[in-house]
Amino acid sequence: MLLLPALSPGAIKTEQKNHLQEAEDALKENKIDDALAALDAALTEDPDNAAAHFWRGRLRAGKGEYDKALPDLNAAIRIKPTAEAYAHRGYVFQKQRQFDDALADFNEALRLDPQHYLALFLRGLVSGDSGNTKSSLNDLNAALALQPDSREALQARGQVHVLRKELDEALADFERCIQLDPKDPTGHTGRGGVNYLKGDFKEAVEDYSQAVDLLPQDPQPLAQRGYAYAGLGDMDKAMADFNAALKLNPKDVPSLLGRAEIYRSKKSWSDAINDYQAILTGVPGDFRALLGKASAQYGSGDLEKALTTYGELMQRFPTEAQPFNDCAWLLATGVKDGVRNGQRAVELASQACELTSYQNAGYLDTLAAAFAEKGQFSDAIKWQEEAVKASAQEPPEVQADIKSRIDLYKQNKPYREEQK
Repeated sequence: MLLLPALSPGAIKTEQKNHLQEAEDALKENKIDDALAALDAALTEDPDNAAAHFWRGRLRAGKGEYDKALPDLNAAIRIKPTAEAYAHRGYVFQKQRQFDDALADFNEALRLDPQHYLALFLRGLVSGDSGNTKSSLNDLNAALALQPDSREALQARGQVHVLRKELDEALADFERCIQLDPKDPTGHTGRGGVNYLKGDFKEAVEDYSQAVDLLPQDPQPLAQRGYAYAGLGDMDKAMADFNAALKLNPKDVPSLLGRAEIYRSKKSWSDAINDYQAILTGVPGDFRALLGKASAQYGSGDLEKALTTYGELMQRFPTEAQPFNDCAWLLATGVKDGVRNGQRAVELASQACELTSYQNAGYLDTLAAAFAEKGQFSDAIKWQEEAVKASAQEPPEVQADIKSRIDLYKQNKPYREEQK
């Protein structure tokens, strides 16, 4: 959603008084199309005018016409290479998701001008998106040293701090955004997100409410507030927010997912499955929707369909442990005769444990149940004891539940989960 910084029409060089001056005057009145027409005329008279190429490319990029912008910026760089031209071409490459080309242009812009704000800012964004948060933070810090009150850079740095789990630093950046402009919704949503991650759900609700007031036609802050209400345990208000967001956009994925989770918690299986399927219709293969759908199918008693959905999950996401674990649990503990398969359950549970280095108590619990279903009770007891050790940091009720199965396996009895 990045927009180019505000235009500075005075930067257009008036080497050709007639047309470039016309373009400058048009920009002062925000008449973009008139400015483009004047630049077209300037380039008809002088095809090698670097300033005209640059500004036409920049204006086209600002309109989202990246394919048209690129030839102009190429020409500007060929005729007169400047940090500004490289930075803006890098912006176009970034928007076209040609990240290597974008980084090369930002690097060249900074070679020509190490203090170029736009190149530092945009390179910081690309680095952050690629997961290089250290480089991203360095660039955004340098950009903010040049423009300390840049809300766009503060917001970006706040997001990088969130990725680095530096929540206090992120909170400070978003609070500074709000101080600079209390009516900027991105500051409120950013701070709301940090408060949510910190477990301060009441404060998150307050921040998202500010954003809802500022963006009454945007489903995003409504959905975010819905999750914060869910964090407070107020499912009625959470559901109201998800429904309100879906009135604005019936295909809003976060709202559909949040509502589906509430339906699932209330055992409204068909409603939950409908919402998960609505997500999958728009975003085939969405991990969260597939996982939720499988769980709802399991809860509804349709174990065969649940197994099919788990199979799709494991094929699509072979490095995600939870689908392997959940499918193994069904095969090991399902109450329907003919569905259980101890051998397959052991294979899948072992895969889940390997993906998590045998450190997840729940997955070790599943592995023990799988061995019990297979009739290998000594192995079941061994892994259940490992699950008890791994559950030391879990809530007391979880620890007690895991520990209770040891006696069952000592009696050579497999575990059967009651139908939800």
